[in-house]
Amino acid sequence: MRKYYLIFAVFLCMSSAFAAGHITKAQKEKTIECLGHYSATAVLPADTIEVKNMELALASVKVIREYLASEGVKDDEMNKGMNVYVDKVYGKPFDKAKNGECNKFIYKQIKGSEEKIEKLSRTIYAG
Repeated sequence: MRKYYLIFAVFLCMSSAFAAGHITKAQKEKTIECLGHYSATAVLPADTIEVKNMELALASVKVIREYLASEGVKDDEMNKGMNVYVDKVYGKPFDKAKNGECNKFIYKQIKGSEEKIEKLSRTIYAG
């Protein structure tokens, strides 16, 4: 009987640790992909994108990097994954659909990110 209590206790600890905010591999990959999308968006020629979208992309990069670092993701892993996506879309126009998809995912994945990104974007001058 003690064995079952021990197994239950270990399971409970593991599930509560996961619920505490640790991300899965799939969530990490998607977050890094969106980091790449926002990074690519931030360096588009100014005449091809609205300033507001560029400012939001720059702010998103900062918020996502901070979040991934807090989850234990190393800079090298972030940069490698981000660069894979950037290389794929380099030279292509702003992808509004991908931007909406990433916004939806990031706002859900990172608690309070929508407000943080909006606030930070207002401090960025792209002109």
